[in-house]
Amino acid sequence: MTALSIPPKCQLAVIVLLSILLVWTYQSCSPPLVSQSTVPVLVNSLLNISLNDTNCPLSLVESDGYFCELNSAWIERKQVYSSQDKENMKKRPDTIYFVSTWEPNFHCSHARRMGIMGDGGKWVCDVYRLRSRHDCLIYSAGSSGDFAFEIEMKKFLPNCEIHTFDKNLYVCPTNVCTFHQVIFGDGIQPNGSKSWTSIIQELNHTNRFIEILKIDIEGGEYAFFPILLNSNKNLLPRQILIEVHPTNVTLVHDFFERLRSNNYVIFSKENNLYAGPYFFEFAFLKLNPLFFQSMS
Repeated sequence: MTALSIPPKCQLAVIVLLSILLVWTYQSCSPPLVSQSTVPVLVNSLLNISLNDTNCPLSLVESDGYFCELNSAWIERKQVYSSQDKENMKKRPDTIYFVSTWEPNFHCSHARRMGIMGDGGKWVCDVYRLRSRHDCLIYSAGSSGDFAFEIEMKKFLPNCEIHTFDKNLYVCPTNVCTFHQVIFGDGIQPNGSKSWTSIIQELNHTNRFIEILKIDIEGGEYAFFPILLNSNKNLLPRQILIEVHPTNVTLVHDFFERLRSNNYVIFSKENNLYAGPYFFEFAFLKLNPLFFQSMS
């Protein structure tokens, strides 16, 4: 009995059709704005992806298009969040405040530390997801002339446009970022400051989405974030990477509760031992309000 022989041209046609189908299926579940240059990469990676893995409508909607994972895995994320959020809201007292309060309640499978090791580097949630977004926009505030974060982000994401802000004058490395000498505030206090909304308007970014805000303004976060979070919700960044400084406990709780009420989850927390036991780096991710609704 002879084996069935398929002509080479037919084999090639089948492979091409299957590749197109796989790319189309993947794109229907991926964040938008996938460029043509990424299609070969997607075809190669999709060879190891089961078609069942594209069943991700829940995560797509509830992450505003950032995640694509099985509904069962996403529901488990929601349950983890709900459990830890209840613990966070107990606000346990402790000599070193952050030891027993405000723990991460969400976990990014491919979080990556960007920038230098130690003080200055930041954890970013699944940064590879931004490679397909040609309109990617990143803000970095208060780096005091240290551009290590911007340099590594630009190297990893050449498609992203990076703007750096500081109250003092510095110069961005060539082809890495655009520098702006700006004091973040409400336009009145501190003196000479600009509000979040006015900065975005001046840069003509009102119709763009800010993927990341990396910020370290030496305790000024407690005055600035109420202003930021009261601005147009469409202007809020997806990720906020920030060093939180010690101050009155009431102000600290208010800071976290404002972020929580604006649909941010905590995906990273680490002590900055260079600064001391009371200084912590936090990373927040903004999700769709539907994520926080009852799972019943």
